[in-house]
Amino acid sequence: MATITQPTIRPTNKLTAATIAAAAMSVSGVFVRNVWPSWYDAEAWATLLPIAVFAFGYLVKDEPNR
Repeated sequence: MATITQPTIRPTNKLTAATIAAAAMSVSGVFVRNVWPSWYDAEAWATLLPIAVFAFGYLVKDEPNR
């Protein structure tokens, strides 16, 4: 993969996607814990967080910022 030119301090698309995935997992964990407490397991949600961050960061295509 070619190096991405980063002319500004804006984050890359991959970093943005990974950050949004982390936020979405945290919010969904709180939602599930409050709405369906029987489905919430702290260890399972803690394991899913890095998997979701890696998956979203990996799957999003990066392009140079404009």
